[in-house]
Amino acid sequence: MKFLPTILLLFTSICAYSQSESNNTVFQHRNQLKFSLFPLHDPINTGFEFSYERQYRERWATQVAYTILSNGLHEMFDTEKEYHGFKGHRISIEQKWFYPTRRERQIRKYFSVEANRLEVHTIRTTYSDAAPVNPVDRMNIDRRTFSANFKYGYEIPVKRRFVLDLSAGPGLKYRRVSNDKNYVGGWRSDSDVNKIYDPVSEWAAGFVVSVKIGYIF
Repeated sequence: MKFLPTILLLFTSICAYSQSESNNTVFQHRNQLKFSLFPLHDPINTGFEFSYERQYRERWATQVAYTILSNGLHEMFDTEKEYHGFKGHRISIEQKWFYPTRRERQIRKYFSVEANRLEVHTIRTTYSDAAPVNPVDRMNIDRRTFSANFKYGYEIPVKRRFVLDLSAGPGLKYRRVSNDKNYVGGWRSDSDVNKIYDPVSEWAAGFVVSVKIGYIF
């Protein structure tokens, strides 16, 4: 029985610590599962993006995302089926810092730094009614992109445990495009090919916008 006061004290301390930890986050719960609305409408890299966010301090959270790139809307608008075999993925990690605000305010502002890595493969096929062989041209195209973005955003509770995550900001990316130029027909010149997907290795500035809907738990 002499250990009972010590056990009760430890239990009380653990409960107090757990309570302070649970209240020491931007929202009442620490975890978020999200689905991004933008990749579905991306004309170049369409797909399905899912992300998980973990809040581990009062003003800090880390979010990781994985995008499955898919033909999706490409085939709906590409009536000639010119591009196919579109597949790839994008992986990103984002570190968030929430701007200090009063606890009673529901909208949470934040700054973040995001890093992305994209790899995608596409096959371009050209058809010609005048050529004896259809298709007359086929080319494998590979693209790789690495980018870093600096964003300002809002996390807005919308209903019950759902949250709307809006963010935007400038960034810098490195883009590399290559193709094998192994033509089926070989009728097209190099200048014609380069007008479509010119092999390139370059740095470029950019601006990103993100819209995600998430579930807090």
